[in-house]
Amino acid sequence: MRVLILEGRSGAAGETITRLEEAGHSVSRCHDPDAAVFPCNGMVDGHQCPLDEDQVDVAVVVRDEANPEPTASEDGVGCALRRHIPLVMVGQADSSPYWDHAVAFAPGPETAVAAVADAASAPLPRHDAAAEVALREVLDRHGLPDVTSSASVRRSGRDLLVTLRPGAALDKTVAEMASVRAVGAVRGVDPWASKIDVTIES
Repeated sequence: MRVLILEGRSGAAGETITRLEEAGHSVSRCHDPDAAVFPCNGMVDGHQCPLDEDQVDVAVVVRDEANPEPTASEDGVGCALRRHIPLVMVGQADSSPYWDHAVAFAPGPETAVAAVADAASAPLPRHDAAAEVALREVLDRHGLPDVTSSASVRRSGRDLLVTLRPGAALDKTVAEMASVRAVGAVRGVDPWASKIDVTIES
C-alpha cells in the first residue's frame, strides 16, 4: 500500500517510516525531510501533491508529544480527510485534534503496520449510508417496500467497491437502476474515487 506520512514535528515519523517500508509499503510525504513546512510539495516546482500523484491508501499522522492543536507540518491531514482517505494516529494521541477522525490508533511505531492494515479495510459509514438510501428508494419505487435491504462500501486504493443487498431477487432493469443510483449517490459523497464498482448480492 501507499501511505501518506505526516508528522507533528520534523523527524517524528522516522521509525514508523522504517517499519512501514520494511513491511513493503511505499511512503509519500507532503513535505520533503528538512524542508520548510510551507509551501507543501503540491506548491513546489518539480514536485506534486501526493494525493494527486499517487494512489494513497492510508494517511498516518505521527506525534511524539501531546498537543491539542494541529501543527504546520500536519497540514495534509485535512486534505486526506477531505478525500475520505482513512487516517491512522501513531504515538501521542492525548488531546489530539484528530481523535474523532482517525479510524485506527497505534501507540508506537511497532504497531503502526497493523494499524495501517486495519485502516485500509475500515468501514466507510457516509458512503454506506448514501448507497443504502439509493437502494431503498429504488426498491420502494418498484413495489418492494417491505424487504430488508442494506449496502456497504469498501475502499481499494482509489477505487470503491459497493455491495448492495436488496433482500429480494431483482429483475435486470431494477438491478441496473439500483446500481446506477448507488454509484451516483456514492460519487456524490466521494468525487475523488477513481472507479466505483457495484456488486448485488441476492
